[in-house]
Amino acid sequence: MPKTKAKRPEPVHVTLKVFGALRDMHRQSQESVALRDEHTVRGLLVSIHASSPELAQRIEAGLSDGYLSCLLNGRNVRFLQNLDTVLTDGDTVAFLPPIGGG
Repeated sequence: MPKTKAKRPEPVHVTLKVFGALRDMHRQSQESVALRDEHTVRGLLVSIHASSPELAQRIEAGLSDGYLSCLLNGRNVRFLQNLDTVLTDGDTVAFLPPIGGG
């Protein structure tokens, strides 16, 4: 019986947006990212780490310290499944610092 290869899931394409000092560090405010394996916010962080470890470390530190917010299509992932929130093709994920003013 011939062996069959396990079919890999289709990549999910998401738009990554960064704001504030993250944008200055990344040198662009948005980019398209193809997630091949884990289609979650955590998987997106793994993908960012592969291409820009310093940016990923700043994002991870900001999220764990509560300084950064992660929005999926405008909704804070803290109120969804946090880093395990599933991403689908065409989603927009934004990492942003708190906005001050008054």
